[in-house]
Amino acid sequence: MLKPRWFGLDVTVGGPADAHRSLDILAAADAATTVIPLIGRMARWIGPLGAPFYPDLAPLCSLMAVHGTPWLPSSTCYLAARAAAWLQAIDAWSDDHGTEPAAVESGVAHYLEVVRGAAPDPGDPLAVSLAEIRDDVRGGPSAAAVFERWQEATEATIVGMRFERRIADAAAVGGRPPELAEYLRHGAGSIGLAMMVTATWSSMEEPELPELIPDLRQPLYDASIAVRLANDLRGHRREQAEGNLDALALGLSPEELGDLLDEHLTRCLQRLRSLAAASPGPALALERLAIWSIRQYQRFDAGHVY
Repeated sequence: MLKPRWFGLDVTVGGPADAHRSLDILAAADAATTVIPLIGRMARWIGPLGAPFYPDLAPLCSLMAVHGTPWLPSSTCYLAARAAAWLQAIDAWSDDHGTEPAAVESGVAHYLEVVRGAAPDPGDPLAVSLAEIRDDVRGGPSAAAVFERWQEATEATIVGMRFERRIADAAAVGGRPPELAEYLRHGAGSIGLAMMVTATWSSMEEPELPELIPDLRQPLYDASIAVRLANDLRGHRREQAEGNLDALALGLSPEELGDLLDEHLTRCLQRLRSLAAASPGPALALERLAIWSIRQYQRFDAGHVY
């Protein structure tokens, strides 16, 4: 049984009455009704792409996107949902030890080119979908403020996943594991939160966003570390069985991991409280997507158990 404290969130609930009082029932209803058409649209988008995309991920990705910005319409949340599905797909592809290391290296090189504007290989569903997401982020209402930041975040995601595959392959033949600090630096990118959050920001009409972006960088980094640690805690046994490394395998105890997660999450949320007063949309989207991500790892190994 994983302890709730390890995730940096208080999940003690006294019962249905307390749960009811903690929710905005109308907002919950709006989110639920908004997500229904989005799930169908996502399933239709994922289906033709084929592996490593899986239609079963449509509900999870749709729910995450709508939870992040429940005040936006389903059509606007579609971009964030596709970003979430792409993250699940590239993670499955890069972690699959049936994919040869050389194929991972060449694929990563191509995806980095696509992020920077190259045409995708039409036979590669990861490249095709990434190019579509890239173009939609670039066409969003706040793209002028966000697009370069989205490119940075997406590159960090791709490079981070390559790093994790490299260290897993090295460990399999007795190689020296990385230092924890290096792992976490790459892990903040590979967890993909920043890619999804910046895609979400691009789709929002927020005139204050250009001035706010520098102040959002540190909370976004802290949130990314917190989500990475929550992921490692939940998926540790599976990752060990698959031959992958994580923060626990690199020396952190569950208690130490919980303290570090709490430190980053607390710093993130405290900073976002002040930023939300000036421009609530971007700050609240980051807070809600971070909490969703951590909360799901309290419940299940997201992307792996259905």
